[in-house]
Order: sequence, then C-alpha cells, then structure tokens
Amino acid sequence: MDIQIIGLMVVAAFVIMRLFDAIVKPLWEKAGLDKFWLLYLALVVGAALGWYTELNGFPVFKDPLVGRILSCLAMGLGPSWLHDLTDKKPSD
Repeated sequence: MDIQIIGLMVVAAFVIMRLFDAIVKPLWEKAGLDKFWLLYLALVVGAALGWYTELNGFPVFKDPLVGRILSCLAMGLGPSWLHDLTDKKPSD
C-alpha cells in the first residue's frame, strides 16, 4: 500500500467524519431518530463522498474499480479504521 494514498484517505475520512458530526448528527438527534442507523447512514454518506476523491488504496486487485469501492467503504468507516490498515512495526 502506498502511504501517501492511505494518508489522503485518512484525511478525506476525517473531513467526512467531522462534516457528518457537525451537520447530520445534530439533526438526527433533534428528530429523535434511533441512533442504531446513524452508523449505516455515515457509512453510505462517507462512501458516496469518498467516491469523488477517486482514490484507490487497494491497487492489488486486477480491476481498479474493486480497489476504489473498498477505498470508499474504508473512508465511510472513518479514519480510525484506516489507521488499522497501516503497517505496524512489531514491538520489542
């Protein structure tokens, strides 16, 4: 994985998450809707917005469309999930 692409995906996911937290979440709570569905709405909105970044964090697939779709889902899940994808050095 290219660390620059992962970095851009994390930044995009962070911006999407903050926009979602600032705009959608207060409206959701004000309407008194069930918070269970908020995660799925965030995933769909984040993935849709992530599609427009045209980032492919998974170039190992033969079809680049698969990598883009997985990248969109990863951005929809948020920056903490993307951080788990990065290579970590084993601790001594």
